[in-house]
Amino acid sequence: MELAGWVTVGTAAVVGGFTVVGHLFDQVPALAQKMITAIQSVRAVLEEVKAGRD
Repeated sequence: MELAGWVTVGTAAVVGGFTVVGHLFDQVPALAQKMITAIQSVRAVLEEVKAGRD
């Protein structure tokens, strides 16, 4: 009976791990788009700073 408990705990841990990893991978496209926007903003600021020096 003790083995059944450990199997249940192991199975729950594996399923929980896959659920968390799946959720994290679902966030990648949204975070990537936000990062692209941030990089474009930083580049625009750098261009303004360079233009101001001339």
